Amino acid sequence: MKYRGRIITACLILPIHTAYIIYYYIRDGRVDIADLSAYPLFIIIAYWAGLQYDKAVYYSNMDALTNLYNRRFIISAFGKIKSQVQRVKSRMFLLLIDCDKFKEINDTYGHAKGDAVLASIAKTLTASTRPRDLIARWGGDEFVIIGHYKDEEKVLQVILNLLETQLLEVADKFDFPVTVSIGTAIFPDDGQDLDQLLRIADENMYTCKRVKKTDFHP
Repeated sequence: MKYRGRIITACLILPIHTAYIIYYYIRDGRVDIADLSAYPLFIIIAYWAGLQYDKAVYYSNMDALTNLYNRRFIISAFGKIKSQVQRVKSRMFLLLIDCDKFKEINDTYGHAKGDAVLASIAKTLTASTRPRDLIARWGGDEFVIIGHYKDEEKVLQVILNLLETQLLEVADKFDFPVTVSIGTAIFPDDGQDLDQLLRIADENMYTCKRVKKTDFHP
């Protein structure tokens, strides 16, 4: 969670109170001790007000269960990511990850266990990708990963191989099978906007579900 709100409120409230004290010092030639002792109170007020703003911004962009970005953030950030990719003449990949038979997990073992599965998958995705890759809970049991790479680096293949290995370990944490299907899409080969890339990735993901093998096409 960023500190922007708390910094802004402190920069607004404290200078105003300081200006108030200076004004009355110039006018009366003295400073009331009550005005000086009010500084800690204003600091607390500024921190609290800024914290509410920071929380609102944080939870508007984040998924509370998995602590990943949410759909809203990815939609708003996609244009910036696309511009960066085009500027450095690289390529962008989009991975759509879906937990297989998640409804059955919820129905059989309960929603608390289903939430634990999603949180575990989220941690695995974070550990298996690069810090600059964006990971989001797209909705329900679906996750999205977006990143860019140069052709020669073969980053996407490395990430897919790592995901396959790491996600297999998720099942070891539970007493029932947990598997995922992954679909891929590449910008600009498969589409120019987010909707097109998601559609291709979704098609590839369902192909993966049918054959239970990650479909990779750089």
